[in-house]
Amino acid sequence: VVSKAIHCVAFATGEDPMPSAECCSGMRQLDQSAQSVDDKKAVCRCLKSKVGSYNGVQNKFLSAIPDICKIKVGFPISLSIDCDT
Repeated sequence: VVSKAIHCVAFATGEDPMPSAECCSGMRQLDQSAQSVDDKKAVCRCLKSKVGSYNGVQNKFLSAIPDICKIKVGFPISLSIDCDT
């Protein structure tokens, strides 16, 4: 999971003005591999546990990734997301 999302860190921290192609590709792969609700919750928990280790990650950038990368995740993306709901 982390290897697919790592390319999004520069955008999530505001260092890059747009998510990279690698970021969007990795997010699409995660979206396609997480088919069940339990899969999606597991991906969410993994990403949430890792995102805190990167300084400067901002909700306004995180929440923009699905729209920019044209991925429908079905829930809002944020640092405070409850992955179990």
